[in-house]
Amino acid sequence: MFSKTLLVLVGLLCQPGLSQSAPAPVVDLGYAMYQGFYNETYDINIYRGMRYAAPPVGKLRWQRPHPPTYNRSQVNQAIDYGSQCPQSRENVPGPSPPVPSGSEDCLFLNVVAPASKKNLPVMVWIHGGGYGLMNGSIDLSSMMHTNGNSFITVTLNYRLGAFGFLSSAEVAESGVLNAGIHDMQSALQWVQKYIHLFGGNPRQVTIAGESAGGGGTMLLAMAYGGGFNTALFQGVIASSPYLPTQWEYDDITPTEFYYQFADTVGCLTEETRGEDSIFECLVSADTVDLQNASSIVSPSALYGQWAFIPVTDGTMLQERPISQLVEGGNINGIRILTSNNANEGPAFTPPDIASESAFRRFLFDTYPRLSEENVTNILALYSVPADTSSILADSDGENPPYSTTNSQFAFGWQQAATNLYAETTFICSSYWLADAFAKKEGGKAWRYQFSVPPALHSLDLEPMFEPADTTGGGIDEVFRTAFQQLWGNFIVNGDPALTSVQIDAADHGNIMAAGSGLWQQWSGLPGESSMLSINMTGGVPANSSSSPPLEAAFKIAEATSWEGGRGDRCQLWAELGPWIVA
Repeated sequence: MFSKTLLVLVGLLCQPGLSQSAPAPVVDLGYAMYQGFYNETYDINIYRGMRYAAPPVGKLRWQRPHPPTYNRSQVNQAIDYGSQCPQSRENVPGPSPPVPSGSEDCLFLNVVAPASKKNLPVMVWIHGGGYGLMNGSIDLSSMMHTNGNSFITVTLNYRLGAFGFLSSAEVAESGVLNAGIHDMQSALQWVQKYIHLFGGNPRQVTIAGESAGGGGTMLLAMAYGGGFNTALFQGVIASSPYLPTQWEYDDITPTEFYYQFADTVGCLTEETRGEDSIFECLVSADTVDLQNASSIVSPSALYGQWAFIPVTDGTMLQERPISQLVEGGNINGIRILTSNNANEGPAFTPPDIASESAFRRFLFDTYPRLSEENVTNILALYSVPADTSSILADSDGENPPYSTTNSQFAFGWQQAATNLYAETTFICSSYWLADAFAKKEGGKAWRYQFSVPPALHSLDLEPMFEPADTTGGGIDEVFRTAFQQLWGNFIVNGDPALTSVQIDAADHGNIMAAGSGLWQQWSGLPGESSMLSINMTGGVPANSSSSPPLEAAFKIAEATSWEGGRGDRCQLWAELGPWIVA
């Protein structure tokens, strides 16, 4: 389930902190002064728990983030991470986060900067977790080290669950919609204003994220119809960009969750509200009551989904992603590196889809506005042949059986549903993002797929953020180094392709496909859209007692024909956009 795929994230968040060799220089932000610590091993200065906005509590709940309070009475020790935002959960089996599980006073960010360097590119990491879980307390110093300390990293918290994504006409009238996305934008504005004090170049910023973090980068790229262009960032890295149904802010679904939330808090009765509106009652409610209600209501959504997610608000998010991205061009930033994992869907799909009728029910439950004609068109591309094998084995992407019918987790109609959800929610959004940047004047796009078994959702984070010489997980140092350098090259040079020096440094494995001149930019044209598949090869062959070594295996593939015609299926979902509201 989703909780299992979060184990990697939890491990990254809970890894031991870097040793504090000495104090780092004091940084004067005007409104406050912070002193972090220096790590001699990596030659970096680390600043944690710096406030980028005022606590969004009381009358600042469901409002745009406000500037931090001016306080220069002392130097703040930026040693520990700030409080995480209150946590919710999704609709899957498993324990709920405890309540309270965070603090509303959570708008903090962290900076890791190579010592004694100036004018460095900057990567701003936006964490995932379905817009309801996790935090920005993650250490990216190993990836920086792999790339020769050639850039700065910033990580941040943003409001989650009902605190960040409560939506209704009343919220729109009295507060702000998509408060969590406004928090991300506020942090990017902070970077523009202050990152030079840490040695960063505000004119060379890349935003990056995975899952809801990748979805956050997607929405920031769409913000204000592309109106701020490159003012806040130039590059985007979107791994498995999460695209749930994006309702209009006052649609029946988000409005129902708003009233359910208010009722759980106790703000629906006239006796409780008095003369106040529901919204005013929520603004004055106790934080534990609000956290409890967010945690209770959040899993009221469909299986594997969340109640409180971004909505089309008409201002920041003016269109649904499918409409804006497929149309192309009206986006912020100038280049993108985007990706998906081979098996995105198992954790999010009900595990009881064993027939075509069950598959049809799954479709109507997930996308209730589909018509019978729509479903007929979907079945034409997702139907399961009667002679489908019952083997559990991943597709290689280029030869049948494809992931439409078989994976190491399911086969038949169950796999058809799992693959469909993966494509509609994580994979096609990556295709559409690449299309949008390829269509933009001067835009550039690259795509890859993380294929290392089991290649579940989020499992690409461990080889990206752990030290390159980490052992285990079926991934070797050559793969880890090359993978981290792809991102580093994109952040620093604007092109992810490996240099000849980087390829020559690998003493085994095949990573040449990622080299400059081989891994082409994404064109978005059918039959001509180049994608990099990154995998490991080796293992115990049949009828053999020997085990060949695992080695990196990168290859170039054509993305529209990948998995038996993924481009055609994503095109269908683009055409069905008005019916699936995404």
